[in-house]
Amino acid sequence: MNRQQVWEQVLGHAGSISHDLVLAAEAARAAGEVVLAGQEKLSNGETTVEQKGIGDLVSEVDRDADLAATEILRSASDLAILSEELHDDVAEQDDMWIVDPLDASSAYLMQAGVQYPAVLVALRQGGDTVLGVNYFPLTGEWFYAQKSRGAWRDGKRLISNSDEGLSEIWVEMNQYGASEHETEYFSNLRNRLRSSSGAQLVTTNVPHSGVAVRIAQGLSSLAAAIHDNNPESVKQGVWDIAAPQVILEEAGGVFVNPEGHRTDPFTIEPIIVACTPEIAKHIIDLGRSLSAG
Repeated sequence: MNRQQVWEQVLGHAGSISHDLVLAAEAARAAGEVVLAGQEKLSNGETTVEQKGIGDLVSEVDRDADLAATEILRSASDLAILSEELHDDVAEQDDMWIVDPLDASSAYLMQAGVQYPAVLVALRQGGDTVLGVNYFPLTGEWFYAQKSRGAWRDGKRLISNSDEGLSEIWVEMNQYGASEHETEYFSNLRNRLRSSSGAQLVTTNVPHSGVAVRIAQGLSSLAAAIHDNNPESVKQGVWDIAAPQVILEEAGGVFVNPEGHRTDPFTIEPIIVACTPEIAKHIIDLGRSLSAG
């Protein structure tokens, strides 16, 4: 199917689940169109790139995509909107939209790969994320979920599972661009994962929150990711977490903190993302053995 046909299929399927999921998908698509249009300008050197920090880049594409998504949401909803570029100072509320208009912006601006940039849109109701959309505009892939209704990729159900042990899986480490912000927990866990008691393969890729839905997709041995997150310099904000979390959880995976508790998107701490609770527990136990030692 071409891009338009996939969109029509996703739109029809989302409509069978809820009006809010349709709205989230429409907002993600609007931002995605900006990202797609910006690709040509980027290739021609017409995009002004700014540096928020080491390895943390932003451009007018991020802000224009933010505007496109939030305008769609505002046209049909009175809820507050928390978004990374234009509305990052909106206070936490029980009911609100959460938008990352261009996740993996640095990967996008460095043209690291079409599989990384994504638009993330989530809805929070009653203090919990109830739906999320993760759209990869450069590949045309749609991942989405609604609480208690399942997770989906392009209209097909996602089931996250694995019967492999820690020693058989691939773990991705999502690190800071600036090593000065790296937490001791993350550094020590990475070393332990690369030992005889650790994982089969440990890699460090470009930072991208969409790794969670790739884990849910299950096309490789990638079964877990560790996101570092230091309260002194936030790397995983609520807009990075909300949508991928509900998608992976509805597929059967988990987002947990180093103590094994479910991740709160508004709490800044390292995150263990895994395709099953069992794999997450193996990693948590490995992290605890560091403290005990």
